[in-house]
Amino acid sequence: MNPCQPRILGVVTGCFLALWLWQPFMLGNSLAQGTENNQIEVKLIPLQKSIKAGESLKVRVEIWNRGPKPLFIRQATYSLCASGPLSLRLELGPPVKPQEGVGCAGDCIYGSEDSFAAKLANEWTIIPSGSFYGAVDEMYPDAFPQLTTPGRWRLTGTYESRGDLSLSLCWNPKPAPDEQEQLKKLHYQAWQGTIETGKAWIEVRQSKSSTNAKKSR
Repeated sequence: MNPCQPRILGVVTGCFLALWLWQPFMLGNSLAQGTENNQIEVKLIPLQKSIKAGESLKVRVEIWNRGPKPLFIRQATYSLCASGPLSLRLELGPPVKPQEGVGCAGDCIYGSEDSFAAKLANEWTIIPSGSFYGAVDEMYPDAFPQLTTPGRWRLTGTYESRGDLSLSLCWNPKPAPDEQEQLKKLHYQAWQGTIETGKAWIEVRQSKSSTNAKKSR
């Protein structure tokens, strides 16, 4: 389900969200005073170590909470057309031929029926200490020309968060008047900072069509 699509919450869902947001974990019962001692680790795991030139690359992203307290993090990871906390790079490979850039845009808006609890649950998730949140993202050749260039490439990235729990990808025309007060009542804070991800190597192989074209010349 698209987190940017407004929807009406039922009584059961509303009760679940209320319990999820306001009740402390069994792991602790104090409000986090900051995230300077709560560290995370971001792992990048290519689902394929070797792909053909021109294919997309699927990457499993794991965000581990290495600190002593639960943390909020964004549910979104990498996104080509939206502002996500993760940026990905392919580096240390052969020269890449110049090509046209790629661009995209999108928008979304919350409705008056979307509660503060629903919006928070749509945008953020909690990672208990010692656990991780995982997602699979896809890198496309249009945005990463390295995927059309045969060779060995190092996959890496940067993960960044301002820790602003009121942050949303969607426009909110009528924010709750007591939103900041509700945020203060949460038992845990969002991780904030900038870190480099783990690294992994992939191989981009020459496609058969390119090989056959060279032989026919």
